[in-house]
Amino acid sequence: MLAKRTNSSVEKVQQPKKNTKVNSIVRMVGEVDRPMLIVVIALVCLGSIMVFSSSYAVGEIRFGDSFHFARKQIFYVGVGLVVLAACTRLSYLVLKRAAYIIYVIVLGINYLVPFIGESRNGATRWINFLSMEFQPSELLKFALVLAMATYISNHYNEMRTFKKGILPMMLLLAPACLATLLQSHMSATIILFVLAIIMLWLSGIKSFYFGFVLGAVGALGTFFLTIGKKWLFALVPQVETRMKIWEDPFAYMSYASGGQGWQPAQSLYAISSGGFWGLGLGQSNQKHGYLPEPYNDYIFAILAEELGFFGVVAVIALFGILVYRGYRISQNSTNRFCSLLAMGITSQIVVQVIFNLAVVTNTMPSTGISLPFFSYGGTSLVILLAQMGIVLSISRYSLVEQG
Repeated sequence: MLAKRTNSSVEKVQQPKKNTKVNSIVRMVGEVDRPMLIVVIALVCLGSIMVFSSSYAVGEIRFGDSFHFARKQIFYVGVGLVVLAACTRLSYLVLKRAAYIIYVIVLGINYLVPFIGESRNGATRWINFLSMEFQPSELLKFALVLAMATYISNHYNEMRTFKKGILPMMLLLAPACLATLLQSHMSATIILFVLAIIMLWLSGIKSFYFGFVLGAVGALGTFFLTIGKKWLFALVPQVETRMKIWEDPFAYMSYASGGQGWQPAQSLYAISSGGFWGLGLGQSNQKHGYLPEPYNDYIFAILAEELGFFGVVAVIALFGILVYRGYRISQNSTNRFCSLLAMGITSQIVVQVIFNLAVVTNTMPSTGISLPFFSYGGTSLVILLAQMGIVLSISRYSLVEQG
């Protein structure tokens, strides 16, 4: 199969032996993956529309400006697209050389959050920098994937051993998880754990070691959910309340019980009222003072109410295409580092989407996980688009067989 790419350069990297089916393997350097770029732009546009639709009532009541949240989000969309374009030209060699430095710096910032951060709802996760609020844990997810991809690619032949394989990866994960636990950010801790397990699986470690890690994580989780509940609740106090609310959110809707089950209950009301076609864009009832902060973590509930089952399937399909293209880019990467980095970033999107949908539908306790490209938040959107730019940059380099 002869692969063609516009304005691309071709470099031969291997000449197989004669009498083989494939005559040569070449490295293509050209344009970014267009399908993925189109899907990213589509998700950003749809997300911006939903931010406006879900926030204009709150903006009008709180600030006398129905465009308050939408205007800020559009500004960050513009900044994010510029960052994305810049990252598509970023060499992966620069990232690999600076991987450990980036990880240490980001980790240090996360450890500063409990001391200089802002607290909300019993959690301290935000830092105010130059009048902009952001969660350093969003950077930590990327930094962990970057550091692990670098280590695995540098020590791939030694990953099957415990000393050079499992232990260093755990040493990268442990301080990251501790930093998010100190922020009372349980959702970020869970995501870091899942990303580390995915990277371990991709590293080619022995099945025995991988099974041991999964068993240890399962045993630890079971311990904290049974015998060690008091230690878990002492470390992350809001977990106990959220577990009870998750079991029956409607029982905690009244003011007498603190009204803490109000948000997940109203989310279920919104989803159930959407039907197949939805109430229509902008026609949600729950965003008018019923569902708290409908433009943030629970924006998917408003989407389901307004666009219905059809809209939900369409959005999930867009995410599915994005993930498929991300994995294809990983598969066609020129080297192991690029493959691991693309796979790790794409997997982060998968994990966050699954967890957010699980929270919104009350399949799992509320954990404060945003929906990529949709939830309101400027700096998190810019960071996400930067990561997409890195994956698109990797897509410019691919191995193609010719014969």
